[in-house]
Amino acid sequence: MRTAGKDLLADALRDARDYTIHLLDDWAAWPADAPPDPRQVPCLDIINPPLWELGHVAWFMEYWCRRYRGAATAPLPSRLADADRWYDSRHVPHDSRWQLDLPDWDATRRYLQDTLAEALEALQRLPHTDAALYFHRLALFHEDMHDEAFRYTRQTLAWPGRDGLADLPANTDIALDGGEFLMGSSASAGGFVFDNEKWAHPQRAASFAISSTPTRNSDFLAFVAADGYRQPQWWSAAGQAWLAASGQTMPRYWRQAGGRWQQRRYAQWIDLAPEQPAIHLTAHEAEAWCRWAGRRLPTEAEWEYAARHAGDFDWGTQVWEWTASPFLPYPGFSPDPYAEYAAPFFHTHRSVRGGSFATRPRMRNACYRNYYEPRRDDIFIGFRSCPLR
Repeated sequence: MRTAGKDLLADALRDARDYTIHLLDDWAAWPADAPPDPRQVPCLDIINPPLWELGHVAWFMEYWCRRYRGAATAPLPSRLADADRWYDSRHVPHDSRWQLDLPDWDATRRYLQDTLAEALEALQRLPHTDAALYFHRLALFHEDMHDEAFRYTRQTLAWPGRDGLADLPANTDIALDGGEFLMGSSASAGGFVFDNEKWAHPQRAASFAISSTPTRNSDFLAFVAADGYRQPQWWSAAGQAWLAASGQTMPRYWRQAGGRWQQRRYAQWIDLAPEQPAIHLTAHEAEAWCRWAGRRLPTEAEWEYAARHAGDFDWGTQVWEWTASPFLPYPGFSPDPYAEYAAPFFHTHRSVRGGSFATRPRMRNACYRNYYEPRRDDIFIGFRSCPLR
């Protein structure tokens, strides 16, 4: 989809918007007296109120695909007089989103429909160039990201949902000779590129080995059963601070019930599946397990090298993966017009790679850089490890 032409791109935009509108219809029809009620969502720093987030998705497409005229020129007006005041995440503080006088569900649905129609109309007038199609591709991937985030919200609030986790194939360590490679997206390849992938630059990976699959529940359970959460030698200083603040003695969504280990998946507690990937783990937990197991997290460069060069490297279909690397700009970085996409998060977040069962396949790319604070365990994230050199 990064190189999709106008027809394929139009189909993808319709597909993404159909998903979003279906989600809105599902929530709008929810009986107010039957929990969970999407109208009464607690103010948490890891989620947005659904009605605001749905409107934001529509606003983003409208702004970048129809209204934006360059940084030096004022944008065209929105079809909603107060849309910028409501939905521009760059200027609407997170906690204030629960107090806004937002349009209702029906009006938000119309806004989603109308902004798609306008974007598709604008798309047909554009030339067939990467520069011309940039903002429509950006709007597509932005909507896909929010559609995945809606599933995080379901998990966080214990709403009904379905996941796509399955038993992992047999795991082995893949030995790689390493060498110099171009890390990041190439300017000569064409197509859409996120600004934090710019540009491909020489990177050297020393010889290393890396597990062929993410870490399993059974592997992480051994650490929990060994009382690893109460043994400070496995935890970094930041990890110990997180433990003290959270009080956790096991992963966020685990429990013991009737002598069995269980895990909450959306609204249901189910028996822990030993061969499925460990999920909903902070970077601190991933690092502690690695120290206990005599292993380490891969660096971001090692992860990308393996994704490009290792044929048996299974990634992108079940859980996002923590790396050992802080989220930093590549050499010569400069932000794209949507400057707030990545730059505000450099140096404070951790680089995350791959994808999850909730990630649309068109989002998956070996160069794609996701990023989260190391404390985040609400997302569909796990890790894989490397043996110590």
